[in-house]
Amino acid sequence: MNLTTLSSEMDVEVALDRLCGDSALLLEILDMFLAEFIAEQPNFQDLLRQSDWAALSRKAHYFKGVAENLGLTRFSSEILSLEQFSNSANLAACIQTLELLMQMAQNIQSLRKALQND
Repeated sequence: MNLTTLSSEMDVEVALDRLCGDSALLLEILDMFLAEFIAEQPNFQDLLRQSDWAALSRKAHYFKGVAENLGLTRFSSEILSLEQFSNSANLAACIQTLELLMQMAQNIQSLRKALQND
């Protein structure tokens, strides 16, 4: 399976190395990660409305770790920013970063779906 389509968003070699070269497993985990992140958007918004900075930081930290393990370098960099912005209670930056992360997740999901059509 040719995963080069995803190389603009992830370090495919690193991710495959962590999964002993199992590309099917990588795609399965990537699908789960994207679905979970997208499904969490209402919860992120609730945390922002409640100004629950600690919970937002914990959630961002969790997703950062998974993104790093999947080789999602750009995504993990932005989610790190969200974690830092939540630690400093920067509402405007958190909102902006969440919007960017959602766009990135949807883009990765589109790239992933394109693989199914190949």
